[in-house]
Amino acid sequence: MFEVPEILARPPLSAAQTAVVVVDMVNHQVTPGRWLLGHHEAEGKDVSYITRRVQETVIPAQQRLLKAARRAGAHVVYLRVGTARADYADGLPAFRSKYPIWEAFDGSPACEVISALKPEPKDTVLLKTGSGGFTTSPLDLHLRNLNVRHVAYVGVVTNACVLLTLAAGFDLGYYGYLISDATATFSQRLQDFTEEIVGAYMAKVTSTDQFIAMLGAPSEAAMPGASFSHPA
Repeated sequence: MFEVPEILARPPLSAAQTAVVVVDMVNHQVTPGRWLLGHHEAEGKDVSYITRRVQETVIPAQQRLLKAARRAGAHVVYLRVGTARADYADGLPAFRSKYPIWEAFDGSPACEVISALKPEPKDTVLLKTGSGGFTTSPLDLHLRNLNVRHVAYVGVVTNACVLLTLAAGFDLGYYGYLISDATATFSQRLQDFTEEIVGAYMAKVTSTDQFIAMLGAPSEAAMPGASFSHPA
């Protein structure tokens, strides 16, 4: 993989200045046989790869990562793609024909985070009306208010909403980490291709276990560590 080491260099990660951003792990995006995946199947598209990867790899990886992140004192932010209005009028124009199929409006069961990754009271849950979290939701405002500098990206789809969120975060000055086994798209080729693009300079591509080790998550019985000051 081609990399630019000086751009990928970053200060040591501190949990208090770190957020895990969970992209679009909502019912209408990842439920087998319904909404997005069901619509693709009805059109004759093969969704077996993403369905299997989400259920067997991505959800278990995210469960471990989110548990470790909370235990270490890092922040967890969920992004839910959909509209604020039930008539979908405030949605991204390119998605307006899709939102009704997905029933993707705020307050609908389709637009809720899947039960396996249910948010906890201290987590931040944001609606985004398009692909990129920084451009179609108040993600940047929330992260800056939380004093976040390091952002780990997980969720779906790797080469679409995850990539566009991560890319904007790079330009905004966040230190990004793409968690490979906690993301999914429609084929291994697309997954590998996106990781190669991202890993050149936009973010470090790493695994769930590697990122948990970077967080220095304490044991189950330990309390979160001390706070950290914002870098100059």
